[in-house]
Amino acid sequence: MINLRQVEAFRAVMVQKTITRAAQTLFVSQPAVSRLIADLERRVGFSLFKRHKGRLIPTPEALALYEEVERAFVGLDKITDSAREIREFRTGRLFLSCMPALALSLLPQLVNEFSSRHPGITVSLQAHSSQRVLEWVATQQCDAGLIGMSIEDPAVSLVPLVNKPLRLVMPPSHRLAAKTEIHVHDLEGEPFVSLGQVQDVRPIIDKVFQDAQVRRHMRIETQLSSVACELVLSGAGVSLIDPATAKSYDHRGLVSRPFLPEIPFQYSAVLPAFRPVSRLVEEFLGEVQRRLESLLAPEAITFANRQPKKRH
Repeated sequence: MINLRQVEAFRAVMVQKTITRAAQTLFVSQPAVSRLIADLERRVGFSLFKRHKGRLIPTPEALALYEEVERAFVGLDKITDSAREIREFRTGRLFLSCMPALALSLLPQLVNEFSSRHPGITVSLQAHSSQRVLEWVATQQCDAGLIGMSIEDPAVSLVPLVNKPLRLVMPPSHRLAAKTEIHVHDLEGEPFVSLGQVQDVRPIIDKVFQDAQVRRHMRIETQLSSVACELVLSGAGVSLIDPATAKSYDHRGLVSRPFLPEIPFQYSAVLPAFRPVSRLVEEFLGEVQRRLESLLAPEAITFANRQPKKRH
């Protein structure tokens, strides 16, 4: 069987015209090249070169074989170029599914900057509820997801990114805006915009108020933190929402304050459990975590040091 080294030697001689220069390009000795050519001739069953006045003259058979060799090497060059583009993130596609709280606050600028750094990469960003994000990742319809809920699903792996308490948001003219932190008892009878029942954190919020025996005036429910903020801006009441969304509404004039007792909220990445994480996904999620840490200033934890936790 013909081997690749024999073909490389043949191609080098055809290109360089002499055994000496061919040996130099291959970083081997001249006898080694001559031996490879002789082995190839035995394999193919015909002569490849004739010597004339100290020069190597390719035979017609060698010229015909060289055309095939060049076509093969062009294919190899394309494979090499493709591998280089993949390695350097110059080609590819990144499919992301994300909870609206991040899709509407943190991710637009981050995705734009990431895409600018990697212009060959196409980013697809879909905003869904955390439950739907989980379903998309579990069925491998996307490369990674970002959620804000606890999960138990053997089809996905969970990578905790940042854990930070919920914030209470209110208009700047609100009676509680002057306080540095808000206790649950401060909200007795307060008009309240609540996250909907399907939100993972909703039962926890309800339990905090029940344990404290504090009655809220439950005016409106909504599934999205951003909609809750818009309702608060319109004067519908106060609301407890995730900290990234609260931060993103600073420029809209909303005031957010720490709430006691603290209600933890964890942002997590979810990945398909039985598929290796690509370098592209790893870089993107690392950037998401760094931005969240910078935005919310939690304890520093790098994505590279966090191993996905498979749920059983």
